[in-house]
Amino acid sequence: MKKNMKKPLYIIIPAVLIVLLILAVYLEKRGVHLSPIPKDTIGNTAGNLRGEGKFCEYDGKVYFSNPYDNDTLYVMNPDGSKMKKLLNSSVSYINAGGNYLFYYLESRNGGSGLGYIRATTGIYRSTLKGKESSCLDSDMATMMVLVGDTIYCQHYDNTDFSTFHKIPAAGSKEEIELSKDIVETACVQNGMIYYSGVTDDHYLHAWDTQSDTTDIIWEGNTSYPTVIGNYLYYMDVDNDYHLCRYDLSGGELVELTNERLDFYNIYDSVIFYQTNGTDTPALMRMSINGSNPEVVMEGVYHRINTTSAYTYFQPFDDDSIIYRTSTFGPVAVDNFPEAKEAAPEDQEKEN
Repeated sequence: MKKNMKKPLYIIIPAVLIVLLILAVYLEKRGVHLSPIPKDTIGNTAGNLRGEGKFCEYDGKVYFSNPYDNDTLYVMNPDGSKMKKLLNSSVSYINAGGNYLFYYLESRNGGSGLGYIRATTGIYRSTLKGKESSCLDSDMATMMVLVGDTIYCQHYDNTDFSTFHKIPAAGSKEEIELSKDIVETACVQNGMIYYSGVTDDHYLHAWDTQSDTTDIIWEGNTSYPTVIGNYLYYMDVDNDYHLCRYDLSGGELVELTNERLDFYNIYDSVIFYQTNGTDTPALMRMSINGSNPEVVMEGVYHRINTTSAYTYFQPFDDDSIIYRTSTFGPVAVDNFPEAKEAAPEDQEKEN
């Protein structure tokens, strides 16, 4: 008589679970295999990252955090058409490179269903379609930028507080603390992260991502530096935070505004900036050489994010609304109606 060779389920199921657990641990330690991310990748612009990286333009698409839908992740064409929701979780500091998105996630209202990431904070990676979400670091981050195939971030925890880290994009356990100093991970050019000193000075520093060493480039009293070619744009601490331009090769210094600034964002040939210290603060736009200043909208705004078609900004005291105007064309402000219409009805009512 032939014996029944089938093994009972109470033996098979635990064995399968053990194999899956071993595989998960192995992949977690080794990191997953990613398609290549070009070495010259810079995940977002300096100005956008200083505006919490709410918008990121990449390969003909704009990935953004929709304030009308709890800052969840959406994608659209630069003109606002073909809008689609990618995640049900709140995101900021959006970066893109290769076939991937990287972002900081902070789920404020919880969620469920497809696309919801069951964690409260952390740096995550997904495909450009918002699929295959994976946590790279579950701690807090106050800023992050993708340089080549590595995330550089200002990491925060309750033990060491704010420290400078790098994390492989593949998500291996090889996260490295680079410095105890505060390094603003916003401005990147040619593999160098440019930042203002905080601890001992406000000089212009540069972190070399190839050697993981830092050097002082210029002994100016700088804030929010942006290096474009040989030019350094910065808010001058010695001059009431006026916006200035310094030629790193020739030494010429030019004052671009005669007003105190809170923020600024450079895109191609224009600069958007928020004035402060006057009776009529306003979001302004001017040419990159400081000419043709014009008022975009009176009031106090932050989270200034620029794309090739529009520049987006939010009232300083109301994050439930967002405004936009043409980046290069005539000023014509609206409240980004496409994003509002794309949000679920219950979220629109909350906003």
